[in-house]
Amino acid sequence: MLCVIKRKNMEKDNDINIFALTDCHQEARKLCNLLSGIIRRAPANGKNTLICDGGDMFKGIYDRELCVSGYLTLRQQLPEAKIVWALGNNDFGFNNEHLEFLKNTSTRLNQANIHVLCANLKDTETGRCPKWVDPYILLDIAGKKIMITAFCINYIRLQKYNLRLDDISQTFSGMLNIIKHISPDGLIILNHALRNSSSELWNISQRHNILPDLIIGGHEHSEVAPNPQQHTYYPQAFSRNMLQFKMSFNTTRNNIDCVEVINSKTEPLNPLFTSMLETFEARVGLNIPVARSVLDLQRSYSDFCPLGSFVTDQMRTVAKADIALLSTGYLTHALRYEKDKILTIYNLERAFSAPTPIQTMVLTPKILKAVFNNAVRYRYLQLYGNTRFLQCSKNIGLICKKNLDNYGEIKQILINGEPILDDDANPLHPEDEYLCALDPFIASGEIGYDMLRTLPKETLLKNNQLIRIKDLIIKAVKDAEHQYTEGSTYPHANLIDV
Repeated sequence: MLCVIKRKNMEKDNDINIFALTDCHQEARKLCNLLSGIIRRAPANGKNTLICDGGDMFKGIYDRELCVSGYLTLRQQLPEAKIVWALGNNDFGFNNEHLEFLKNTSTRLNQANIHVLCANLKDTETGRCPKWVDPYILLDIAGKKIMITAFCINYIRLQKYNLRLDDISQTFSGMLNIIKHISPDGLIILNHALRNSSSELWNISQRHNILPDLIIGGHEHSEVAPNPQQHTYYPQAFSRNMLQFKMSFNTTRNNIDCVEVINSKTEPLNPLFTSMLETFEARVGLNIPVARSVLDLQRSYSDFCPLGSFVTDQMRTVAKADIALLSTGYLTHALRYEKDKILTIYNLERAFSAPTPIQTMVLTPKILKAVFNNAVRYRYLQLYGNTRFLQCSKNIGLICKKNLDNYGEIKQILINGEPILDDDANPLHPEDEYLCALDPFIASGEIGYDMLRTLPKETLLKNNQLIRIKDLIIKAVKDAEHQYTEGSTYPHANLIDV
């Protein structure tokens, strides 16, 4: 990531140090490297220092408790620093236990004076933010009144917990009078959403003569270039890096200067974090070797890719299914070929860490068309962050077109090279049925897959144990060492745009 750098000759007493990071996804070692960098750079006790986390601390490799402990340790080292954490979509988890952990974590962090924010999270009964989260916070830093608010992308289904995530732009618009009334010396927005959402927040603020000093983005897993004109910056996901800003105050306007991009790989780990990380890594065997790197399994979030078909082909085989589908969000890192590299458990966990089982269900051509229409609906609107997209077994082909509203529509589906739709995109044989292997997330109807929610489904077991996708990947990588030449690219599903 490039950063607009404007270094000052002298730091003023009322300058504020701001550190921005996001989307840790339980990469606890990298997170602790970045937290070590904050401790190293911050003034004594964290004076005039603000630390902003853009969300998605959870869902990943390391124990989630390590990330919480990391922040509590940071608080102890920098007692005067102000720390805020925006909720991300993955922080809510996928079941009641995950949500309860989030609530308990919020309580613990708030007790440590670490503020948990999400302005568009509402209790469905009261219409207000739940008690364990705040819509915004006013902080006194360097004698200035700094207002910080946060938003979270709203495609996840929380109604079963009596919660909902309202539209980000509408929520922000509803806060404008509050912001004008408070008239803070500085306004910072943490927006756990795609780049176009952050741009819309900037545009709304400009139309109402409100100038956010800084918009810190999250949720984007690909690198996002900064937009200094809109004061918008996206730190890299998975704790790859962190941005440091200097906020200074003048009589006419505030200045936000990006002074450093801090890379987790080059930051020495503070000994305060060493013991807890090494204990976990040894216990779960993250450094255990698995196999030589042979296949070049590139990853794409919004397109078919070798890693996606490699994983779904394993699902299809073990389920003895006709096809296999997987929510693209499960794939978090490529497994690129590197000569003489020995892949470890950590490398494979980076690619796919969720302990997700496999389900099967029978789908008709009509249902399949509805499924793929949902997968490509935002293909031409969200070029880099189409969260509805599906990875597919390599025997699937799609032909997609853009309609008059710029939404994607399926024109043809091919299975094993055979079309299942006619020239008008209607099923050639409506009575046909296809056994499909898929993950429980989309099978339960999340992110627009409502057509699957009520269909009968079966969860695969072997010896009364769940068959987990991540275990299939480990076996397949071991087998690949003897099946492919070094550097081979795995064939993947095909998608044609017309």
